[in-house]
Amino acid sequence: GGRIYELVVQQQPQRARMCGFGDKDRRPITPPPCVQLIVRDANTGQELDINEVETTYYVLTVDLWSADGAREVNLVRHSATSPSISTATSSSYPPPPPPVPSHSSMYPPHPQHQQHQQHPQHPQHPQHSPHPQHPHPQHQHPQHPQHPQHTQYPPYNAHGGHLHPPQTVPQQQQNGYPAGGYYSHGHQPHSSQHPRNDSLALPHSAPPAPPAPSGMFSRNLIGSLSASAFKLYDTDNKMGVWFVLQDLSVRTEGAFRLKMNFVNVGKPDGQGLSTGITPVLATAYSDVFHVYAAKKFPGVVPGTLLSKKFAAQGIKIPVRREK
Repeated sequence: GGRIYELVVQQQPQRARMCGFGDKDRRPITPPPCVQLIVRDANTGQELDINEVETTYYVLTVDLWSADGAREVNLVRHSATSPSISTATSSSYPPPPPPVPSHSSMYPPHPQHQQHQQHPQHPQHPQHSPHPQHPHPQHQHPQHPQHPQHTQYPPYNAHGGHLHPPQTVPQQQQNGYPAGGYYSHGHQPHSSQHPRNDSLALPHSAPPAPPAPSGMFSRNLIGSLSASAFKLYDTDNKMGVWFVLQDLSVRTEGAFRLKMNFVNVGKPDGQGLSTGITPVLATAYSDVFHVYAAKKFPGVVPGTLLSKKFAAQGIKIPVRREK
């Protein structure tokens, strides 16, 4: 209350080498994105003194977006036969799995199922599928969780889906982040980009889905997807509130943007962690950066003055030491 927050991406990401679908060959985005938080008095518009800003519970979360800023591309589908090729989805939720033919099913049918072929089961969610011998109504249509933080895929945050995203959006946002879960994003029931609930097919409630390419979904943006705030000196020796994103990698090649959301997960009085919903206070998009295949990668960006300045203050940024 009484404050206006603004995110400014002072050091933009430029390029990275794709790291594929293994977990051993991590190639961070270079240079590491450095985001400054500006805090102003809501009445005067003047920037507050850094000593008046308590940053203990300040958190920045990061999502991967398409180059045009039209959609989130946090997930990719990849096939076991061609792990180096994948297609980015436009949502944090994958489409429902297609019905699996009995001859290729990962879950062998129960012997008693074979005599009821006129009513095939749809193994879209095997752990919830009703058993044919117990047709109780409460088991026919299992309730799917309505809160994104309970799904195994990272919840979708449709905040600020700008077709032409601005560099910074210093306005008060209303979508919330559950405190205590920095990776969980607020539920947006009114967003046109949010997947509808009926896209998750219930057993026996919809006709079989059309065949879809086989494969698994993985996060495309990996690494440290949230960052705590630090009070650091910049290259002009001016102290500010900074978020440094030095541990971000992308699995697939292409052109992308980073979308960054700032939240304060502390209680209003600053005494402890909030247990309620906390709003997004500021949002910013990075410039477009490129991820290259190994043979096309032009090399990492040399350490910048800002990176070296932060590294000298204890931030773990890989920079070459001067001889």
